[in-house]
Amino acid sequence: MNDKMKKVLLVLGSGAAALVLAAVIFILTFDINSYRPRIEAAVSGATGMDVRINGKMGISFFPFSISAEDIHVSNRGDKIISLENLKLRAELMSLLKKQLKVTSYELVKPAFTIVKETDGKYNFENAEKKSTKGKTGAAFSLNELKLSKGSLVYLDKKTGEKTEFKDFDLDVKDLSIAGDVIKNASFTGSFDCKEVLQKNLRIENLKSSIRAVRGIYNFEPLAIGSFVYFDKKAGEKTELKEINLAVKDLSVGDTSGVTIKNIAFTGNLDCKEVRKKGLNIDNVKSLMKAEKGVIYLTSLNMDIFGGKAEGDITADKSGADAAYKINLKVSKLDFEKLQEFFGTKNVIGGKGDLYASLTMKEKEDRDMMSGMDGTFSLQGDNLVIYNMDLDTLLTKYETSQKVNLVDLGAFFIAGPIGTAAMIGTVALKGYRYGDVYSQQSRGGQGTITQFISHWNIRDGVADAADCALATRHNRVALKGKLNLVSERYDNVIVALLDDKGCAKLKQSIRGPFGSPDVGAVSAVESFAGPIFNIFRKTKRFVQGSRCEVFYNGSVQQPSK
Repeated sequence: MNDKMKKVLLVLGSGAAALVLAAVIFILTFDINSYRPRIEAAVSGATGMDVRINGKMGISFFPFSISAEDIHVSNRGDKIISLENLKLRAELMSLLKKQLKVTSYELVKPAFTIVKETDGKYNFENAEKKSTKGKTGAAFSLNELKLSKGSLVYLDKKTGEKTEFKDFDLDVKDLSIAGDVIKNASFTGSFDCKEVLQKNLRIENLKSSIRAVRGIYNFEPLAIGSFVYFDKKAGEKTELKEINLAVKDLSVGDTSGVTIKNIAFTGNLDCKEVRKKGLNIDNVKSLMKAEKGVIYLTSLNMDIFGGKAEGDITADKSGADAAYKINLKVSKLDFEKLQEFFGTKNVIGGKGDLYASLTMKEKEDRDMMSGMDGTFSLQGDNLVIYNMDLDTLLTKYETSQKVNLVDLGAFFIAGPIGTAAMIGTVALKGYRYGDVYSQQSRGGQGTITQFISHWNIRDGVADAADCALATRHNRVALKGKLNLVSERYDNVIVALLDDKGCAKLKQSIRGPFGSPDVGAVSAVESFAGPIFNIFRKTKRFVQGSRCEVFYNGSVQQPSK
């Protein structure tokens, strides 16, 4: 190497060292805090809000980043955002061109407060909002957006509804937006929130992986530790545990008013437990679909009442009034589990099947039960009655008159009332189950060879279509209506039948579920308490073999 080349390298090396030394001196001596007022003014002017940095600011060049502590953002005197710490990274080369290109944001303990005023405006909007009609947003990209230990409060002053997100983390990578934010966003990321609160709702441990491609979103998996709904009017809660969802291809049609009517997606649902005051449902699985305000749960399976259930549910919120459809079949349910839900003693044992096909319409000015239509059926064969021998009791009736037929109606009536209670429209505590359930054992054990409780429901009134049971030697049937809206018995009659289906003995019940009348006497303990010994033999309308048929349903008269 000649002397000339050595001199060139020496000059270049010295220059590089000088630049490095100058950069080090600049970094050590430069105080960004002296520029704080100018930075606050610039950011406030750009956002139209009041931005204050109360803590220290810092700067780093390798890589280039700016940090600030204790930041507060307000608008018209109302606090919108507060941050414990903000760190942003930017391209150093863009600064040399007098441009700021931010590549990432990191926010520590951000607290957001969003308020929708009674006039529909949000607290972060300027008083004189510029029209954006016909304009598209500028393209925007970010390598990473990270929020840790955040909180968010949303308040709608018109409705009074408040939603809180507590202790959440958000990590978004490769974010790009062009035009409408919701319809055109692309990114990958994750969200983790310890608690979400609303007036009657609490969600715990919400976690999700998120992927968006040009406004099509996938939340897979989306896990929820627990989901609790409080019905303050009834004093009850419904709790779902270990929920796992997959929401796929979610899109928003009209972003001007983001409601369920504008959202479409497909997916699946898996929930380990559902609990509601004695009602235990396990292993709920279903496919999901939403479009045009209608949510479909299909291929629905669950474990309930000791049996296996399958069916589908539809929630239609496309119109002014919501409508719901439920089709459910429970095979081989355990009657003892069913009675546990009713809160009664185990009177009947055995297996049976339940069928329900119901529609409900919800209107603001009326009880949802008044919009219920459909059918309900509960049936089983070879059931065991643990606390009495019905054949013995019914045979001894003419001499003892110590049994009330209407008490046997509890077997039939509990089904539709229990269904209404599951939906949450009838309180089981207001319903007396009859002497069959409430009294001590009468001795012995009996068998129900065939049982059916089939009801047609219209406008919240259940009409007994086929309600009967057969023992080894007797047959009992029920007719009448249950008004599930006003919670009253409407001329319900229970009869002991002969082989032609005519009533040998019958007894009626009417009035409120909680305090019904049997004949002309008010019940004390149940349908008809033990003080009522009012069985009456009914005279046939025509003498001889002709009679008024009380029952001609599917339960056959047992052979003598």
